[in-house]
Amino acid sequence: MKKQKALFIYTHLSTFVKGDIEILSEICSVKTFRVDNSSRVKQFFSLIWELLYLILNIWKFDIIYIWFADYHSFLPVMLSKITKRRSFLVIGGYDVCRIKSVKYGSFINPIRGFMTRYSMNNASLCLCVSNYIDRVVRFVSKKAKTQVVYNCVNIPDDISDNTITNREKGVISVAIAKSPQSIFIKGIDRIVRLSQELKNIPFTLIGTDRIILESICGSIPQNLKIISRIPHEELLEYYKKYKVYCQLSRSESFAVALAEAMYYNCVPVVSNTGGMTEVTGSLGYVVDGENINQCSEAILSALDEPYSEQYRQRIESNFSIRRRYDALKRIFSLTYQDSNLDRQSQNL
Repeated sequence: MKKQKALFIYTHLSTFVKGDIEILSEICSVKTFRVDNSSRVKQFFSLIWELLYLILNIWKFDIIYIWFADYHSFLPVMLSKITKRRSFLVIGGYDVCRIKSVKYGSFINPIRGFMTRYSMNNASLCLCVSNYIDRVVRFVSKKAKTQVVYNCVNIPDDISDNTITNREKGVISVAIAKSPQSIFIKGIDRIVRLSQELKNIPFTLIGTDRIILESICGSIPQNLKIISRIPHEELLEYYKKYKVYCQLSRSESFAVALAEAMYYNCVPVVSNTGGMTEVTGSLGYVVDGENINQCSEAILSALDEPYSEQYRQRIESNFSIRRRYDALKRIFSLTYQDSNLDRQSQNL
């Protein structure tokens, strides 16, 4: 079978986007295109450039692959439909959320919501990162064709006995939160309250803006160490250092950081939110994020657990990059065959 050509459209080069570029590059010939949405002005001009690029080049590609449904997905999905290209839309969470109290989610804005819903209804297939997201997509976009393809972890296999078993009896949490809105969504205020409750337990929070957090929560407890965003390879060293990983988000589609921490055999303590329980399965501790007493008890129990490889085994079995690669390759192959059959039937 001839190697297919794919146009990969994204807004931010996150670890999961990098992972999919790597996967698709093994399956297809890939061209990447970034829509810069870091400001309204940059987004406006990026969308104009996207339109021009698609008009001139879409006919060169077999597959249009887009991360997230949003402003940047509307044009490629619409033009893919017109030109009979196959469009695959990865739904990651923000694109199907609406939390009015903090103005979070694509559906808060009517125009943005229209473009998001159109993209989901008209893409060849929506690739949902969890069953939770799949249910939400089918609820908000009745015509959407969906399939669950779980997110994956893509980290080097460098685990040794020394880095795994000799751990600090502390708690790590990872959240890219640099606004009041994201601090609320990621439940960082809950982490602060939890560290205040467990004053003798060291906590490390990675990726959150300290100044903004202090403006919301007041003074930070001495046992809570806050580290700004760091390179991914440095983050892996923290997973290997701590016994427990805690995430108390109010909205979460999958939680890649949770899966990464479990890969390094951190004991997970998570709120009963979104797709996180799909990651943990029957392992770890699931809590009501607002019930700090329950959270505290779960942390103390997790810290006392004996070392176990079961957390890493679950991630390897269910969320490996190989598993996502196989799923995407199978989907592309099937839709490629279907599109060829459609063309043949049209020529009869």
